[in-house]
Amino acid sequence: MLCRKLDPLCTIRAVYAQLLIHFELHKTAGKTDLTLFVSLSAHRVILAAGGDYFRALLCGGLRECEQEVVRIQGIAAWVLWSLLDFIYSGQLKLGWQNVWDLTEAALQFQLQGALTLCLNFLQEHLDNTSCLDVLSLAETYGLQQLGLVAENFVLAHFQRISEGEKFKDLSCHLLEHLIEKDTLSAESEPNHCLWFVRRFLRGEGLIRTVEWELLAQLPDPSRLRHCVCVLNNVLYVLGGRKYYGKLDILKSAFDPAKYKWECLPDMASPRDYFAAVCWGGKVFVLGGNHDDMNCLDSVEYYTPEDNTWRLAHPLDTPICGHAAAVLDGEIYVSGGCDSSLRCLPCLWHYDPTQGCTSRSPMTGGDGRAGHVMLTAKNRLVVAGRLQPTWIGFSDQLRCEAYDPLSDSWTALPLLPRPHLSPAATLLDGQLYVMGGSSADSARDTAWVHRYDPWENSWEKLGMMPRPFADLAACTLQLSLGLKG
Repeated sequence: MLCRKLDPLCTIRAVYAQLLIHFELHKTAGKTDLTLFVSLSAHRVILAAGGDYFRALLCGGLRECEQEVVRIQGIAAWVLWSLLDFIYSGQLKLGWQNVWDLTEAALQFQLQGALTLCLNFLQEHLDNTSCLDVLSLAETYGLQQLGLVAENFVLAHFQRISEGEKFKDLSCHLLEHLIEKDTLSAESEPNHCLWFVRRFLRGEGLIRTVEWELLAQLPDPSRLRHCVCVLNNVLYVLGGRKYYGKLDILKSAFDPAKYKWECLPDMASPRDYFAAVCWGGKVFVLGGNHDDMNCLDSVEYYTPEDNTWRLAHPLDTPICGHAAAVLDGEIYVSGGCDSSLRCLPCLWHYDPTQGCTSRSPMTGGDGRAGHVMLTAKNRLVVAGRLQPTWIGFSDQLRCEAYDPLSDSWTALPLLPRPHLSPAATLLDGQLYVMGGSSADSARDTAWVHRYDPWENSWEKLGMMPRPFADLAACTLQLSLGLKG
């Protein structure tokens, strides 16, 4: 418990302060002239001096002005006793067990001094478990300063707070408001680390571990929701954003030449949640999120020989959160969300000069976004995703494979764990899916899973150095010295 004391001039209006004998009246045998309904005795003049509510009730011409017993409804006896003690003494004992009821009561009875103490307590003792309750309280009662403090705390500790149970009860309106803030920060926010897997280790029984090693530091700015691809064993890092504000979407590309980074020309449009493939000696970027309100249908390609970006034929529809892959020399694009946040089940064959041709849509659910698509065993394998439900979105563990010869989809084994917006790459014909998040739990994951198309099974390999979402991965040929 915390006991705080306020200046009496803040507790009892100055116009009355010099006229009253303060809290000694409450503690001595001085005759009281008013009994409240919860059997608490008080002095009418002191209550009237304590706040606007009691002044209007006892001195405003209402019937309570003549009553010796006044009924106070909708408040617990202990709350009224605490407020009465505050009016006499200027002191209020506060803790997390009682501050919520006392704050609401101070608002109800217009006791500004008690309210100030409650608000100070809430601001000074904010933590990961209380901040959402404080933010909700501030929004409910229009407490702007308290709301600003709580909101800034939530934005600064968003990742940890989103892992708690209370985060699930956050209203859609408030969640949307927080996500749109440019100051939102998270543990999954971008960093400058470029990691590579040195070895996959098999322990006793089912134990699997991954040995990671830091390869290089990415150049400024750090980013997330970007794409990577490899052309002629050169790694290209494309687009993405620095943080979660809509003005942070990037349009730069980087190329490490002999483990050195080179800044390439900007793309024509900043984009994140887009797809990238290498085809015909060029780097293609397709669609994506433009400004958190509009998706892109534009396609650009980069030619290393002349260090130039050019526009190709646009997609059929503006989308983001889709996936793209090359199979048998042809580009395919699957799923994604449109600007109305509708998840699409579509599959397109894309030609840079002629545009999209529709193929058989995916069959696993009503749509797919935030998934990966790679080529394995002459088929397109899609895994992980966000799927629409009647109450919003949820995780989708179903995977499927597309055969272009029969223009048909085949169900694959379920993912062992959710992977929303993960990284994925191919190595020795096997599909590796790593990181991402879960729409159901709102938590990032560090798990790495591998799909073997010959065994038609998933295997849990271990974990990344830490949980990451909105990341990217690729397969790059390294020197023997780095392989170890």
